[in-house]
Amino acid sequence: MATSTHRGILYTISGSSTVTVDLDLPLQGGVDQDDGTWISAYPGALTDFAARQSDGTNRMQPRLVCLTLGAVEKSGTLVLSTPPDVAGAGGQSTGGGGANVILAGMCHGNDPTANLAMTISALTCTFDCELSSDGTTDDTSNGLVWLIVA
Repeated sequence: MATSTHRGILYTISGSSTVTVDLDLPLQGGVDQDDGTWISAYPGALTDFAARQSDGTNRMQPRLVCLTLGAVEKSGTLVLSTPPDVAGAGGQSTGGGGANVILAGMCHGNDPTANLAMTISALTCTFDCELSSDGTTDDTSNGLVWLIVA
């Protein structure tokens, strides 16, 4: 198993596969996901538009993540979790980002002779990699995975 930690998410991939984080882009315009000052930054009293969080750190912030996977195997899994060093009570993130759900995802195999497919359930991606010439022979492939994580 290989692991990679980036901005409060621990990526764990099964078998002899590898995982590298290439991109982690916040999807809320103009806000750095590691900075909570936006909550009190507005000069004025727009009570109706005020943030409703009491702590300002455990907010939901979608992000686009691009991962490079090496040697993805049939039935291989990629699991997203909060690393123990940033986990609070119940395993929830204490502000380092974390992941609660994968909202969407897609993958693309780099090997033109293999078919790479992915299914998503909660915080787990499961891969199926087949040799394209017959569609039944297991294969391995390098690939890119794009996820929208919240």
